[in-house]
Amino acid sequence: MDPSDELDHFVGPTSAWSETWEFRAASDDLTTAVVVAVGRRPAEGRLSYWAALLGRSRATVAVVEHDIDAPRTGLELRASGLWADHICEEPHRRWSVGLEAFGLAIDAPTDLVASGRGLPVPFGLDVEWETPADPIPVEIRGDEGYVTAGTAHGEVLLGDQAIELEGWGQRLHRWGTGAALPDWWAHPRAAGVGPPPGPVDLAAALQVPDALGLVTSIGVGTMLCGDGPLAPAWVSSHVAHRAT
Repeated sequence: MDPSDELDHFVGPTSAWSETWEFRAASDDLTTAVVVAVGRRPAEGRLSYWAALLGRSRATVAVVEHDIDAPRTGLELRASGLWADHICEEPHRRWSVGLEAFGLAIDAPTDLVASGRGLPVPFGLDVEWETPADPIPVEIRGDEGYVTAGTAHGEVLLGDQAIELEGWGQRLHRWGTGAALPDWWAHPRAAGVGPPPGPVDLAAALQVPDALGLVTSIGVGTMLCGDGPLAPAWVSSHVAHRAT
């Protein structure tokens, strides 16, 4: 992949064309995990933003905003009660992500879709993703892009807490006419698009509605890998129904 592929791409020929940068990180014990995604919709001149804190024995905290003006350059996003920035420090090797916002702490992941009720709480991120290996190209269902597997480290800010996060991290960058949050899986040594290569025991999950009202389930758990032991894993899958 060319270094310029880390940045935004020329708009495709249809209004269905979109582009997404997605970041995932988790501690080895799965008690702290984050997911961040930026979805670019050029036909509307808008961006969507998703961020969440989830993990084993932890309340889920989520930020979902679908009406952000597109920045002139880069991926620094500003909306009411939200600031987020996503900087490519070194192409295909290192990204930094920052967030200052109010998240919604929810009792159950489905509450984000079903009731939208929760407790507002200050939520922030200061996390870096590092990738030692080359990206893995993705070309599926009208999309191009790539996934990476590596490490992540930094801080998650929740209320007056500063939670250290250090563990495994993955990224996905895709563009085309496919799903804004495509199905993909990852574990510490690999990442890929499509069904995970082994059974997954979810530790936590988040139901995320998108701008069209469709719902994506994003989960973190353990995966039975081909070489035997259970390893931490991310999975995501689209559920074809409208948010209520």
